[in-house]
Order: sequence, then C-alpha cells, then structure tokens
Amino acid sequence: MDVFTKLDMEIDGIEENVNSYTGDGYINNIFENLKENIKSRKIGQTKYLLGKAIEWYNDKQRAIQSNDHVLVKKQHIKNQEMLENFYKELENVKELDENGYNKEEKLTKKIFISHSSKDKKTCDSFVKLLENLGVPEKDILYTSSNRHGVPCDENIFEYLKRHIMKGITVYYMLSDNYYESAYCLNEMGAAWVVQNNFSTFLLPNFTGDINGVIDKDKKAFTLSSPMDLIEFKDKIIKKYNATISSKKWEEIKNEFLKTINK
Repeated sequence: MDVFTKLDMEIDGIEENVNSYTGDGYINNIFENLKENIKSRKIGQTKYLLGKAIEWYNDKQRAIQSNDHVLVKKQHIKNQEMLENFYKELENVKELDENGYNKEEKLTKKIFISHSSKDKKTCDSFVKLLENLGVPEKDILYTSSNRHGVPCDENIFEYLKRHIMKGITVYYMLSDNYYESAYCLNEMGAAWVVQNNFSTFLLPNFTGDINGVIDKDKKAFTLSSPMDLIEFKDKIIKKYNATISSKKWEEIKNEFLKTINK
C-alpha cells in the first residue's frame, strides 16, 4: 500500500481529532488543502502541508497533553507520529511527469525520432521496428504518428523543447529531405546544445554527407544494411531488457528491408 493510499485512509480521523480540540481556522484550512492534494497525489504540495500540520502539533502538543478536557491525549501523540512518518515516506517518492517518468531523472530511455515529414513512410516502418523489438509505445516520441506524437492542447515546439531539455535520446533520421528542412536542423541544434544521447540513421537514397553539429566520427546505422540492423537490434534488446527469437527477428528484419527499399 503506497503512502498516498495510507494518508487517504488516516487523514479524516486525524482531522477529526484536531477539530475536536480547536476551531482554529488556520489548521482547519491546512487539513482541507491537505486532503485535496492527497487525492490529487501531488507530492510537493502534500509534503508542504504535512510539514505545516507537524509544525502545528509541535507548537500545541504540550498544551494538548496538559489540558484536562482533552480525552484522547494519546491519540494526538499518535497523530503527530503518523504525520511525521508519512512525511518521511514521501521524501522517498519521486514525482512523475505527464509521461510517467521521474521529474528528477533524464528521459534517456525515451526516444525522439527527429525526421522529415517527407520521409514518413520509411520512419513509420522504423517505429514499427522499434516496437517489434520491445520498445514501449510510451518511450517513442514521433510527431508523424497520432499514437506516438504530441498530445492534444500541447504546443508542439514547447513539448519537444521540454523533452529535449530533459535529456531524451535523439534518433536523427538523415536524408536529403532532412537537410532541406529548417525544422529538422533546428531540432538538431537544440539537441546538440543540451548534449543529448543520440544515434544517427542513414535513410535509403540519402545522397549527401553528414553535416551540421552531429559528430561525424560516430558511426551511423545504414537502414538498408542487414548487418547494421543486427547491431541495432542487439543495442535495443540490451537497453530495454527485451527478448526476441532468431526466427521472429529474421521475419521482422526482412519485412523492414523490403518496405524501405521499395
């Protein structure tokens, strides 16, 4: 049972004990706000309000224990201990962002497919390859897909910027179309500034050279190369702790090569 569930079960009883002792609007407001944030599972706000409730008990506990009209003195001691324990538990809980990742951690397992929309057919096949290899849907950010793209009501560029700033791994899908796109080159520059982890993929019929801020000394994966695909498969399986049989891999690889080489 997690700390928010336990808090939700205990907070009404603690509040009732406090209200039976005092009608002080300050502490009543603390508990009202605390209950709302517990239900919303907001870690920062809940910790702050728990801290205020603990401060109140620290200030009032001696008076409570010496008051002959208080019939549940031991319960107030227990209440303070529970609040302090809940606070300690929350210190070990890491807040999650809208994608289910720790806000304090970099998104190194999430992949941003930096591509030209003109290469959608090839990149669609590549995303299918990733999922067939065991990469979870939530770990793929691919703007040409409704399933993997930017959520509704989000500003596209701000959403991408946030993920790049948090350290998302970038896959550059290089093609002639990519280098002709100002948007793609902006993505490349933004990721370079943050020094994101990256891999480079050469799409079929790419006639140019690797230019821009990408490290040219880092070997790129050639998507039409069966050997490069095997290396890539091994990398993904290791990173995501996935498994795939040799027969299934041959089927997936052959289907991918057939699609992108059309």
